[in-house]
Amino acid sequence: MSTSRGPWVAVVIASLAGLAFTAIQTVERIAVLKDPATALLCDVNSVVSCSTVLGAWQSSVILGVPNAFIGAVMFGVFLSAGLVGALGSQLPRAYVLTVLGLAVFFAAFATWFMVQTAYVIGALCLWCTGIVTAVAVIGAAVTRVAARGSASGSRWALLDRAGVDLIVWAGWWVLVLGLVAVGLIS
Repeated sequence: MSTSRGPWVAVVIASLAGLAFTAIQTVERIAVLKDPATALLCDVNSVVSCSTVLGAWQSSVILGVPNAFIGAVMFGVFLSAGLVGALGSQLPRAYVLTVLGLAVFFAAFATWFMVQTAYVIGALCLWCTGIVTAVAVIGAAVTRVAARGSASGSRWALLDRAGVDLIVWAGWWVLVLGLVAVGLIS
């Protein structure tokens, strides 16, 4: 699947940012487990409070494993794909579509989690917002790679040329952050 390296470089950068956010969350999660009264770096007030979010059950939904660990694995997968593509290797279409499917899954999970933080937990984790942003960039970039690997007259290729892929991912990002804002204000 021949594509330019630009989208893969975006995947690498967003994956590194996502790994940084999940690393910070992991360190903060350990600090909270050691001492629940620990004030975290992103504990700004009662609304912007990572400790409130990290203390909620929604922060460990898969067999009790913290979401940050799941995110680190996902960003590791995205990073490896991004590095392979950025270095010029040709990735099979099935692999690119699998990575895209993981990005869509991660976006759906992030949407659920952010809605939970705003409407159920009642607090916002700044690192989670960074993770959602990284997921949007990865999703847009991998969608672009998948579209560019399609036949020139295909619907995917037409959507790519029109920029619809970027509009969809940017729209998802704005929607999630808008839902969070409305949930925290109300």
